[in-house]
Amino acid sequence: MTGKRLTLAVCAAAIALTGLAAGAPTAGARSFSPEVQRKLALATRNNMTEARLPGAVVGVWVPGRGSYVRAFGIANRATGRPARITDHVRIASNTKTFAATAILQLVDDGRLSLDDHLSQYVPGVPNGDVITIRQLLHMTAGVYDFTDDDAFGQAFYANPRMSFTEADFFAILGRHAPEFAPGSAISYSDSNYWLLGMVLEKVTGRPISGVIRDQILRPLGLKNTSYPTGQTLPKPFARGYFGGLEFNDPLTDKTLVNPAVGGAAGAMQSTLGDLRKWVKALATGRLLSPSLQAQRLQFQSFGIPGPVDLSYGLGIFKLGNLIGHNGAVIGYSSAMLYLPSNGATLVVWGNNSTNSSTPATTIAFDLAEILFPKAVDEGEPYGPTGS
Repeated sequence: MTGKRLTLAVCAAAIALTGLAAGAPTAGARSFSPEVQRKLALATRNNMTEARLPGAVVGVWVPGRGSYVRAFGIANRATGRPARITDHVRIASNTKTFAATAILQLVDDGRLSLDDHLSQYVPGVPNGDVITIRQLLHMTAGVYDFTDDDAFGQAFYANPRMSFTEADFFAILGRHAPEFAPGSAISYSDSNYWLLGMVLEKVTGRPISGVIRDQILRPLGLKNTSYPTGQTLPKPFARGYFGGLEFNDPLTDKTLVNPAVGGAAGAMQSTLGDLRKWVKALATGRLLSPSLQAQRLQFQSFGIPGPVDLSYGLGIFKLGNLIGHNGAVIGYSSAMLYLPSNGATLVVWGNNSTNSSTPATTIAFDLAEILFPKAVDEGEPYGPTGS
């Protein structure tokens, strides 16, 4: 899950050791030069130190140029087991990209319209008779972000395994006024996607886990990705840690999280390899009609001051010229990014996080700046900066 606090933190972050045979690249793949690999490793380690990440896994694939896939640090502080590129982790708000795609597939099938109002499927939401499906996807609905509620935050940080139901969700909405009139502004809200999960289940008559499995995971062969109903992760997995809300707080193991809390906004889990496949399919519209993918990629800026713009489409963000998404939940931070100008893909995860941490995004963006700074920062045509 990542509320508006993450939105602000992501843009700020953009401005600014062991495992896999000591970091060898994927077998059979062309590697970057030793000098470029050194820079990529140094940027990763520096960010790990700053963010106190026990472990991190990075993957960069640039067509015609090379790849770099490496695991750093440890997955389990108790045993010292190294992080592995095959480890499963919680991907938090990257879940939104799956939920949005499933919704858009229903639009393609004529079972739903982007102009339908929320109240047609989910009653009881303030402004629900005005809010459209498109506005929920686009973060322009104005629904209060339930993760901003102080009581919720205290309870979840104290016990990530806590029970959380639709009644709990609506109770939080009932305590707060909408952020703004639908369509009048843009603000990142997990509540939008929690509600979209309910819409998915209402229209299909099926659990969201089955809808995403059948409509997305199986067609793309994403065998290591799932929308879980339990609190455990598939093996092998990296344990997740929480360093508190103050920098010097000790790291505590927070691997077990109730996925019902995140819902369609943040419940899913995956691996580096599957996220690599998924972000390319997401960015290129493999599962959608061309016309609907074009609508998905109509981005609206959050308007946060800084040299790198952060904007949002229909369940996908744009950071500079990189498109994709990121996620943060207690224990895990992740980012998956795609550069359309040359088809490059970057995936990163780390295993220490709050609900709004961005170390994986910072690492991914730093790696992108090393490999193609002009294409990322200035929107210029891609040109090699070394191999």
